[in-house]
Amino acid sequence: MKEITEKAGINNSTVIYYISLGLLPEPIKTSKNMAYYPDSYLRIIPVILYLKETLHLPLATIKQLIDNIGYDKISIKNALHYYETFLKSFDYKDDIVNYGKEEFIIKACLEDKEITELESKEMILSSVKGFYYYEDLLTAKAYKTLRDYGIPFTSIERLAAIIKKLVNEVHEIYHEHEWKFNEQEEVEFTGILQKELDIIFHYLMSKYSQALFKNESSK
Repeated sequence: MKEITEKAGINNSTVIYYISLGLLPEPIKTSKNMAYYPDSYLRIIPVILYLKETLHLPLATIKQLIDNIGYDKISIKNALHYYETFLKSFDYKDDIVNYGKEEFIIKACLEDKEITELESKEMILSSVKGFYYYEDLLTAKAYKTLRDYGIPFTSIERLAAIIKKLVNEVHEIYHEHEWKFNEQEEVEFTGILQKELDIIFHYLMSKYSQALFKNESSK
């Protein structure tokens, strides 16, 4: 480990802590008291430090980036692209890397069978089985709030199916136009597409809702 810590500029305890959180892959055991720390650490650690110290991202977000991109493909460029496209809209309040099932149930104020139902209906989609991220918790709490107002999960399930279809349509738009761009432009295009379609989606939701309200009020 000495070579890793000297080249990466961090101490042993930080490496061990990152391993315990899953930010770094487990070392390869060579004997009962010996382990081999792969060279990939020297590629991954600078990414973690950049995201943590330059962008001030919590370890929870960095863990999610690594889980979704993978140890072998994680880089500053890929991490920034994924974060800007998929995670930036979620405001992480703490540095908890993820929640186990029991803690998630407690924080979401839902029963185990309700979480199981939401997962079976693909209304909660955890990236790692048995572990949940902050946006999973936010979404579970949103479902609970609606349920408390008498809206059953089955009603929201119809909306989830529509959203899934909408995502597929967005994916088709992406593939229709991605060929126009080089690698760098494609990264920018992906982020722009997500951002601008979010604006359009919220705009149309608002306008269609206003139109419905106006029509119903005029009756």
